[in-house]
Amino acid sequence: MKENLLIGTYSTVGIFELEFNNSILKYITQNNSFENCSYICTNSNIIYNIVEYSDNPIYANGCVISRNRNLCPINKTFLNGKGPCYLTIDKQRNMLYTANYGDGSIDIFDLNIDGSISKPIYHKKFFQNSRIHQICFSSDNKIVFITNLGNDTLYAYKILGDKTNFKLLELDKYKFPTGSGPRHLVIKENNLYVITENSCELYQITFSENNSFNFINCVSILPNVQKQDNYTGCAIKISNDGSFIYCSVRGHNSISVFDTNNSLELVQNISCYGNTPRDISFNLSEDFMFCANQNSNDISIFSRNKKTGSLNFENKYSINSPACIINL
Repeated sequence: MKENLLIGTYSTVGIFELEFNNSILKYITQNNSFENCSYICTNSNIIYNIVEYSDNPIYANGCVISRNRNLCPINKTFLNGKGPCYLTIDKQRNMLYTANYGDGSIDIFDLNIDGSISKPIYHKKFFQNSRIHQICFSSDNKIVFITNLGNDTLYAYKILGDKTNFKLLELDKYKFPTGSGPRHLVIKENNLYVITENSCELYQITFSENNSFNFINCVSILPNVQKQDNYTGCAIKISNDGSFIYCSVRGHNSISVFDTNNSLELVQNISCYGNTPRDISFNLSEDFMFCANQNSNDISIFSRNKKTGSLNFENKYSINSPACIINL
């Protein structure tokens, strides 16, 4: 079955669209009108990407671009914050959120009916030394979770009001060990699984009905390996059935697989077959996983055993500095 992927890159080549079929990736098209399209998300047939950093002073603080299905820009908006690294869509309220690593802030924008970016709704700057890395919604879309890599904190905020009186109300925060660096998370029911960048660990934390975080478990994503300074946790993904979590480690250049139904038991640690695994992603059926190896300029393709969660390397596709992979 043929399906299409979008690849954002840390380079002047911009965004690629690739076709995936029978474990093979094939080039379709690209748009290089903007540099460093390092993160992408979609909403219906509209594509959004951040411009993270650029030599062009106009875009130095970062901006967000909306595109049509052919990757052609529709409009763009500049951020109040600096150095965006993540964006996501609140589909219920038709809003776009950005996590701004550079100055530790978030920006929220209204979206027009046609998907183009409208006016800014909300801007929040966190405390000094903050580095906001991800924004994630609860399953009922009433709570937003925010990871702050810079001050080792996970926040939970209740979303209040509408587009005219929007605000976030802090419910609780979880403080990680100093220097651990919580980066990204995935959710299974009331369990939040957080990967730390600096300590290379996987945390299991629950968010209870009384709006509080509770620690459950913590395991290393570097099993039987002594951590080196250049080993950093990066991407985390969870299977649709919630049974398996996948974590990538830069420097060690590997992917670890954990069973969520058995106290985060390690299933496998496998080479990413490249250098600097920036992002990992499933295909639509989850029979395959892709790994964007930023510094070796390629994407590794793995077949996946849905029953055991384990991966098997199949082949690679060459592409300049891949940073983000999503299904189109």
